[in-house]
Amino acid sequence: MKTFISEFIKWFLIINTGIMVIVWLNIRGYDSIWTAIIPQIFGASFATSIVTTAFFSYNPRKPISVPLRILLVFGHYLVLCVIIMTLGNLFNWFDFSPEGCLVVILSVAGVYFIAAVISYLLSKGEADEMTNALKNFDDEG
Repeated sequence: MKTFISEFIKWFLIINTGIMVIVWLNIRGYDSIWTAIIPQIFGASFATSIVTTAFFSYNPRKPISVPLRILLVFGHYLVLCVIIMTLGNLFNWFDFSPEGCLVVILSVAGVYFIAAVISYLLSKGEADEMTNALKNFDDEG
């Protein structure tokens, strides 16, 4: 449970950053924003972080084939689109229309991309630290 909570916090911060960037890109042309959008963004980040943490917490006993992994990632993406479409419709971020659906699809893809880049950079940093620690351990031993 402790691992799930720490992973949730990590994904919440990553996803919230991505959502904030996408929202900023989408509302640049407006003169003002409404104050209710901040808790709405946190709510969307919370909901999508739970799903993402659960998705990445699943650790099968056997390796997953590449086609199945692609299918799972696509399913995860679709679930995120449904969550954002539902919340976006509830919060009046956009209309439930073909144009609104396209905005959601592109926005979720943007957040997905930002989250992937941040996650990669964090993982690379952790891997570099472990490599350096192993080198130092070997040098001492």
